[in-house]
Amino acid sequence: MKKVDIKDYTVYLGLSMLTKGLSVSPLKLQKLLYYQQSWHMVYFGKENTLFDEVPHAWINGPVYPVIYHEYKDKVPGMCDHLKIKDFVPEGSNTTVIINSLVTKMGLTAEEIELTERVIMLYGSKTQNQLIFLTHSEKPWSEQRKGMSPYEYSDKEMSIDTMYNYYKERYDHNRAKN
Repeated sequence: MKKVDIKDYTVYLGLSMLTKGLSVSPLKLQKLLYYQQSWHMVYFGKENTLFDEVPHAWINGPVYPVIYHEYKDKVPGMCDHLKIKDFVPEGSNTTVIINSLVTKMGLTAEEIELTERVIMLYGSKTQNQLIFLTHSEKPWSEQRKGMSPYEYSDKEMSIDTMYNYYKERYDHNRAKN
């Protein structure tokens, strides 16, 4: 599978969430990108990361710096809600744009379905719930080990740990059924 451009995927993800009536902030968008990347590897293989970028273990959880810089000035604060106009020009047909992004990125039906499932699982959570969730999980916490809660860090998170952690959860949940 080919990797997609993280900026294109972010627009696709943000528009998909907004058209479902879900709130989107720059901070929340970061967490959804992280979960998309993690679950994509679980379903399609660790070697099939969704995009080249690796999240960093920042204070409020996983962050893709390129996306942080893209959206940090769209709203007054990282917790403020983004609107459709923050992703595409006002008056744009979001359905047409979403479909053209899917085509441009070459997403398969299975990848689109996984995106929808991740949006439904994590997109309805508040950004604070997502911060607490990522803080309680190994991929972020292992990179923050020994640091104070408010200590700056630009450490990259481990793709191996992300894959292994969520794969183990997936296998554990499947074994229950």
